[in-house]
Amino acid sequence: MRTPFLRLPSGRGFVLLEVILCILILGLSMGAFLRSFTVSLNTARKSQILTTATLLAQQVLEEYEVIPPQGNHEEGSFVGNEGDYDEDNFPNLEKAQYKNYYWSVDMEEIRVEYPDASFEGDTKDFENLTKMTVSIIYNDKNLRHFIPIKVTTYLTNAEKFTNNSKRENKLY
Repeated sequence: MRTPFLRLPSGRGFVLLEVILCILILGLSMGAFLRSFTVSLNTARKSQILTTATLLAQQVLEEYEVIPPQGNHEEGSFVGNEGDYDEDNFPNLEKAQYKNYYWSVDMEEIRVEYPDASFEGDTKDFENLTKMTVSIIYNDKNLRHFIPIKVTTYLTNAEKFTNNSKRENKLY
């Protein structure tokens, strides 16, 4: 007597259980692959944001090295390139390349003191330093609001380009 569940040795078909296991393994591996793919895309996007923020922070630092700061705190955006304005001369935020990036600058006067050194003159002859902290803020509708980079530097009251260096480099 033969039962219908016995396989003949010459049978070349798959059992339903084998097919279900194959589909389950394929589904799990595809899920893991898609998860790693989305994580790598997210990491690449954050890397792009960080690189752009670094270049924009460098731009803000260079502007403040040439133009002296006006107050202790300033904020702004990177909208304002040519072609970023509509016919009414208002910024067109949809066309601006860096419309999601904003900057914030905090400045603080730092007195230079040398407690271990002896001077003939008064230590008040030293120029104060300006501690400048530049924060680049990224904010769009898809990612959360975050600060990808914060840079701190110290500025002297000296002019970035002296008259001699301007003449030597023909910057006049």
